[in-house]
Amino acid sequence: MYSLLLLMLAPAFQGAPQNTPADAVTFLPSVTRRYVDAKSYHIEATREITTSNELSRSWQKNILKAIVAPGGRYRYEGRSGFGSAALVCNGTTKWVYHGLAHKYTAEPVSNCDEDKHHVIPMEEVATTFYAKYLVSNFGSLSDHLKSATFLPDEKVVIARSTVDCRVVRFTDADFKVHTSDTKTEGTIWVDKARNVIVKTVERRDGYAMLPDARAPEVTEDATEFTVTMLGEDEPESSFTFSPPPDAKLVASFPSQFPQAARISGGDLLGKASPEIRLQGEGKEIALSSYRGKPVFIDFWATYCGPCLDMLAELKTLYKETASKGLIWISIDSDEDAGTAAAFIKQEQIPWPNYHDDDGSLGKPFGRGGIPLGVLIDREGKVAFYKVGYDLAELRAAIAKLGPEFAGVASAPAEKTSAPANR
Repeated sequence: MYSLLLLMLAPAFQGAPQNTPADAVTFLPSVTRRYVDAKSYHIEATREITTSNELSRSWQKNILKAIVAPGGRYRYEGRSGFGSAALVCNGTTKWVYHGLAHKYTAEPVSNCDEDKHHVIPMEEVATTFYAKYLVSNFGSLSDHLKSATFLPDEKVVIARSTVDCRVVRFTDADFKVHTSDTKTEGTIWVDKARNVIVKTVERRDGYAMLPDARAPEVTEDATEFTVTMLGEDEPESSFTFSPPPDAKLVASFPSQFPQAARISGGDLLGKASPEIRLQGEGKEIALSSYRGKPVFIDFWATYCGPCLDMLAELKTLYKETASKGLIWISIDSDEDAGTAAAFIKQEQIPWPNYHDDDGSLGKPFGRGGIPLGVLIDREGKVAFYKVGYDLAELRAAIAKLGPEFAGVASAPAEKTSAPANR
């Protein structure tokens, strides 16, 4: 799983003003600002990830494309070892294409950002989690680095062309907050002529995610940006899907995760909530101790892009419901508790969070994909349960808890959805 850091840094370092600041830590935010301000962009990239330790080695490659324009128009494409997919929207119709299955869906929508939450099929992993989020976190860079270093200028070959680059380096010591034992070193190559990022390499030296098999491993994540266009007009054909001759139009794709569907469909809904014990700040709280009050539980992680994408709306919903008596709890499944704790402090999340270091909190709820939303009524029964839940559906479920929540059913004007992560 890619680190949250990589999702923020890899594509973000693209673009800068002509007059380069004297220090690298000022230079990098000036580069990312062009992307934050861009109303449209077209980026194509190739990412290769190699992970190895003394006894094993793995390699994967992702070929990515992201084209975005005003009016809710976009085209995201991704190819990986799991398959290929395209997500295309012209503002009124959304197409989803799975290359291996040779199938696609076409759905009329008023705004393509109003996608329903859904568990992501393997073919869509590169498209949804990497191509779609290439530019989403550019503005966060300056909040994470307190220092960086210029290296000597260097010429690199990108797409068979030699590019004269400015080079910036950072390590874990350059971050304002560094809670992991993993050693991090990153290098960014910026095209001096065009002021866009053409290459990033991040090396992480640490341990495997499995807590019982903490084998030291090294991960090198290298991305080359072969196309970068900011603020330029894109032909309308980019936002229309033309199916290949062998592609078949279908109403929906079959679920690849029947267990998740089974749990959602009846194992818990309407039944007594499982009991879990929450550990925090030197005390233990039984979930059943909240009996008599409704409770919402959000299972999430900092590496889950969809979880973070819906955070602003969850904060809004919290303000609407906490004062009415709804208890809010989040449970993270990050590898390191400090990562989630630092993120919560940075984002000023107002409800309590508990770290699920061994999976014991998620297991009773059948947690598979995230985000997973669970709503428990005053009697302790599960009133809502969904992986990749939709904010509109959650609002509707909360509105049924009692007359004081009736007004919650109305969704805000902003987008109300993001896909689920597994």
